[in-house]
Amino acid sequence: MRTLQYLFRRKQFYLFKQPIKLDALWSEKFIVVNARSPYSRADEQLHRIRSVIQYHTVSDTSFLINLNLVLDNSQFDIRKILSYFNQSAFEIYYFVLYSSWFDKRVVCREHIVQLEQLVENGSIHILERLVTQSGLRFNERVEELKEAIGRILGLVVDSGE
Repeated sequence: MRTLQYLFRRKQFYLFKQPIKLDALWSEKFIVVNARSPYSRADEQLHRIRSVIQYHTVSDTSFLINLNLVLDNSQFDIRKILSYFNQSAFEIYYFVLYSSWFDKRVVCREHIVQLEQLVENGSIHILERLVTQSGLRFNERVEELKEAIGRILGLVVDSGE
């Protein structure tokens, strides 16, 4: 969530308000769907995602959805959410943020392989920059994500260089 807050330069996202812009120069608009808590059950998240998408069906918008990569058959397992996206007509891009801001944990290769096996509709992009407690690296990852989104949307993004 921290990455999305920095990317959009805001702390709160209001799901049922007008879509927001990532950058003042972009015409594309976004709805950011985040879990109510980092420990939200997957069925609650799926219900929330469906509600938000249904509410905004007539708007020309893209959705950024924050999920924890949990594939352990628990109540937090995101397989049902992935299945929903696999069956949708949406163009899906999964961005895996490889390392944690808080500690030196990284996403294990096994989980990435599982994700690759489960995703039938969409493409997976792994942002491998290690950012643990480094403001500079974190900001670089935010810019990397912004550039990737811009490329997907066919936008020319000025990285400031």
